[in-house]
Amino acid sequence: MKSLLSLRLLSSKPTTPLSPPVLLLLRRSFSAQPQHSDPTSTPSSSSSSESDSEFDFNSTQYDLPTTLSDPKPQTPTWDNKYRSKADRVVPGNEAHKAKLRFLKEEEDERRRRVLAKALLEAALERGDEEEEEDGEEEIVKEEDQKSVTVGIIGAPNAGKSALTNYLVGTKVSAVSRKTNTTTHEVLGVITEGDTQICFFDTPGLSINTRGIPYKDFKARVESAWSSVNLYDVLIVIFDVHRHLTRRDVRVIKTIKRMGMEPHPTQKRVLCMNKVDLVEKKKDLLTVAEQFKDLPGYDRHFMISGLKGYGVKDLTEYLMLQACLLCHLSVKRPWEEDPFTMSEEVLKNISLEVVREKLLDHIHQEIPYDIDHRLIDWKELRDGSIRIEQHFITHKPSQRKILVGKRGAKIGRIGIEANEELRSIFKRDVHLFLQVRLK
Repeated sequence: MKSLLSLRLLSSKPTTPLSPPVLLLLRRSFSAQPQHSDPTSTPSSSSSSESDSEFDFNSTQYDLPTTLSDPKPQTPTWDNKYRSKADRVVPGNEAHKAKLRFLKEEEDERRRRVLAKALLEAALERGDEEEEEDGEEEIVKEEDQKSVTVGIIGAPNAGKSALTNYLVGTKVSAVSRKTNTTTHEVLGVITEGDTQICFFDTPGLSINTRGIPYKDFKARVESAWSSVNLYDVLIVIFDVHRHLTRRDVRVIKTIKRMGMEPHPTQKRVLCMNKVDLVEKKKDLLTVAEQFKDLPGYDRHFMISGLKGYGVKDLTEYLMLQACLLCHLSVKRPWEEDPFTMSEEVLKNISLEVVREKLLDHIHQEIPYDIDHRLIDWKELRDGSIRIEQHFITHKPSQRKILVGKRGAKIGRIGIEANEELRSIFKRDVHLFLQVRLK
């Protein structure tokens, strides 16, 4: 009904034109025909109206707020103290940090290894060059070589073997707390520059209360007195600590007998050994005053053969004596190879090392009654050494003590001796020990 009324009104008043918005509304609401463009409207207005009507929302109709291109990051507002506490509580974050620390330490370690390797290679290259230069300088002509022989004598257990080992730089003689450890003459050699010193460690000797030398322990020390005058330099050594605590008249008489008068072809020095055991060092001056008037001694030294106190001064004195002998007498070339030890020296070292271990584990008179022999010595193809030594006893009871329960005693001696021989020879050693009854 309303639509009909509207048509009537339009038909009754055709002369009154309608506004374009009203006409458009009527067309949208009541017309089913396609819309036609109004001839009275301009093209621009029709196109703008059509484009505006296609969208439900058009942003050009609103003023939007402008946004910054680079917004500032928001800073945390929490306290650092609580943040660190939270990092410690949360396991995942702490594990991540620990992993980062581990990776950093691993990277630092890798860099240190690379640097150490580079430094080592540079040092080795430099060392090879220095060795080549030193090798050229170490070649000493025979006419320029100087040598001196040094004999070391003294009472039993005065420290002769310990001093010899320290001077040489390796063990060449057995060292023990027991007296008469050394039973024969032992050779040790050092070479510095063009000078070579040969040390001869002798068995302990002494004289009786009447001042006459005697041979104790059968024939063990007979070579000591017979070879006193054969050395270029003679070192008379005694235990100064024992001299201060328990003075031995026989030792005093031996010292005075050797320093009674100067020797025409031999230099003699007096060495007060084991000074490290003396608590009051002023007592050493008292002992030196006691023997200072003996004309037979060229110098007096206070040394410790075990720890090396004063040994450097003694070595310098011996080097000086070698130079003096070279100017005064016929030049003597070196008697031993300065670079390698002879087979005889190695064999003697093996006997001395085993004997030292024997004295450490077997007590009383048994070690002195045992005959110790080297049976076999063989260098194998792989560079190792096979050593066979026998202990010959005179009584079955001695053999039983030496072997021990289930071979424990002789086994302990062999293990300790084998380890020390390996450290001395710098190669594998196969040591075989056998106990036999004579």
